[in-house]
This record gives sequence, structure tokens and C-alpha cells, in this order.
Amino acid sequence: MLLSLSLSFGLAVAVSGCVVDDRINPNPPPSGNADLGSMPIPSGCPAPPEVTPANIPAGYFPAQQARLLYTVDGDTAHFEIASGEVVVRFLWVNTEETHGTEATAYGTVAANIVKGWLEAATTLQIAPGKTASGQIQRDTYDRTLALIFVDGKLLQSRMTEEGVSAYFTEFGCPPSPIHESLLYGEADARANKRGIWEDNHPTDYSRVLRTWIGNDHCRPNPYVEPYCR
Repeated sequence: MLLSLSLSFGLAVAVSGCVVDDRINPNPPPSGNADLGSMPIPSGCPAPPEVTPANIPAGYFPAQQARLLYTVDGDTAHFEIASGEVVVRFLWVNTEETHGTEATAYGTVAANIVKGWLEAATTLQIAPGKTASGQIQRDTYDRTLALIFVDGKLLQSRMTEEGVSAYFTEFGCPPSPIHESLLYGEADARANKRGIWEDNHPTDYSRVLRTWIGNDHCRPNPYVEPYCR
């Protein structure tokens, strides 16, 4: 998938999906550690702070009730809100692809994991990003860019903590506490080899993160420096 996002600073930019090699595992393991009885490995970071509709930082509209219509993949879904149907691209995550030449087996796994979480929710809320002019943040496909809350907790935080997605920062980092929640969640997932961080995962995330981080070092690159000092 070629994903083009138009963010609040008004620039339209393009980003490709995850870089993968040819060694796609046809039977990828489920997200999480294989040894469920093992003790968690400390990441060296604090526990990820909880992000709820009550502590959304500036730069977002208040969370509004939503009903899931259907998912597209691991980071995009259609919801019904008061004003009608809306296509939402989840901010700050970027799952592996499910369609096209960059599709991976784990892209399908991730899509099914997220679909299950959304379908099992008692309540769903979305909080769209806000542009500098006070408009809803959209990408060039007119998808709403938003935070997603599942039963009052930030879905993107769970996605990074479970290793469904890395923390997507090609366009910079969000303010606290979202930044710390996603960064520390990713650190915990990587330390415990969950999802995309499992041994022998075919996607080279050292390459992916180099692309995402680029010249904007609002987050550390764990392949070069520790997450937390």
C-alpha cells in the first residue's frame, strides 16, 4: 500500500509500507510469546502510561462514539459516527500490508488481531487529529486520521505493546502521553519478542525504522541507542 498522509502542517507526503525480504513465513506465529509461562523481560523503560479519552492532549478533537462497520486491514477501518460513515486511518501505527506486492503473512495476522479487538469491544470511540486551521486531519485519500479507543483505552498503545505494529513516526511524534505510551509499549514488545519482534520475523525492522525515523529523531532508534536511559 502506498500511504499518502496530509498532516496538520499542510504538507502532502508519501510513505511506502514496511520493507520486507522474500522469506515470508507461510505459518507465522501468533502475537505474543510462545512460552506464556515465562517471566516478562524488563525493557528498561517505565510502564507505558495509559491514554484515555479523558487525557487526550491538544491537537485532537474530543473522542466521539463510533460503531465498527468493517476493517480494511490492521490500521484502517470504516466506522459509523453521528455524521455518517467515516474511513479512519489509525494514527501512529503502520501494520504490514495485506494487499499488493508488499503483502506479508503477518500483515494478514495483524489485520485479524485488530479486527478481533474491535469486534469484541463494548464501546468504540475515535478522536480525529486536528490541523493548524482547526479542521479534521485527513490524508490524500480523504481518510480521517484519528486515535481509536477500545473500551476507553487507546488501541494504538495496545498495538505497539503486543507487537502488532511498530511505533510509526515518519511524520514526527505525538505529544505526551501518547508518545511515551507508544514508545514504551514498543520497547516492551521488542524486549519480550512479541509479534513483529519475534526471532526470525521476515521483515527487517532495522531498515523500516531507519526509514521512518529519517532525520527526525523525536524517538530513539533501538538498533542504535537504548529506548530509555
